[in-house]
Amino acid sequence: MNLAWKEIKFYKFRFILIMLIVFLMSTMVLFISGLAQGLARENISLFDHLKGNQFIIQKMKEPQLEKSSLNSKQQFKISKIVNEQPIKMMSKTLNIKGNEENVVALNYTTENKFNLKSGTYPNHKNEIVVNEKLIAKGIKKGDKVKFTKEGKPYKVVGILKDAMYSHSNVILMNQNVFQNKNNGVASFYSLSHLSSKQKHEINSIKGVQHVKAQELTNHIASYKAEKSPLKMMIYSLFIITAIVLSAFFYVMTIQKISEIGILKAIGISTPHLLISLIVQISVITLIGVIISEALIILINQILPVTMPFHLEVSNMLVVLIIFLFVGLIGASLSFIKLLKIDPIEAIGGNE
Repeated sequence: MNLAWKEIKFYKFRFILIMLIVFLMSTMVLFISGLAQGLARENISLFDHLKGNQFIIQKMKEPQLEKSSLNSKQQFKISKIVNEQPIKMMSKTLNIKGNEENVVALNYTTENKFNLKSGTYPNHKNEIVVNEKLIAKGIKKGDKVKFTKEGKPYKVVGILKDAMYSHSNVILMNQNVFQNKNNGVASFYSLSHLSSKQKHEINSIKGVQHVKAQELTNHIASYKAEKSPLKMMIYSLFIITAIVLSAFFYVMTIQKISEIGILKAIGISTPHLLISLIVQISVITLIGVIISEALIILINQILPVTMPFHLEVSNMLVVLIIFLFVGLIGASLSFIKLLKIDPIEAIGGNE
């Protein structure tokens, strides 16, 4: 440990340059990963607002919320089993200062309270709550907006925090708006828990099925189309980063052959040298990645709300672990060579 710190202090400039490379690589990986995940979340962030991951929908081969049309008889039977009211969904076009914006409208129910960034829920028929991304398009709390082909204005009383479905902004409307509307209105139930008995009773209702959230997200057309390319892009990024960093740490160690030869000649054991190398690479990687993660957190705070960017703490921990692992691989590859080198040969004693 002492040997590792002494070398870092002595070759400060060299280690700062290596740390800068780690910092730049991890910043690139984190930023692109954040953009990819943000883009994916624009399809499914609605599910974070719904009550649970258990859904009751119309029976279909490829389950999709927007295609679930439960009739009044089915809704009556389901509500009797789960003691909750259905969530209604319909597509609408919002007129924002002359520009049209396709949105997904849902009814507000007391069972499913969406996460509000500010304001209140739509307690009256002429009130709506809009997603935060619509703020950047000119809407603010207190404004009155209209839907295309509708003359009635609606007052914006609240702002939703990150609620989108299939790249469309989600808005909340009062339950009364959906009454006596059947055409173009989807209906489903979102529940946190269903007992085995309830599942059996629901599945016994003709034309009704119980599904989990993942089954629904997997059948969102835009999400399904984007999922594989985005994953491939992130995996490719990690592979390229792994190759570059491994090669970098390998070269760094090989450059120290003569120094290691001298240390071995004066009696420093091989395990001691290995520990020193691992400590150096771990410290460099740890500092570089932590600084890059701090920068990404700062960037996330100043990015416009319309920018699709999302990173969780778990993603940052994964990047840190992968970078540490890659660094150790580079060190291991170089140390295999160093184990075979004779101290006299390493310091040029045979020349």
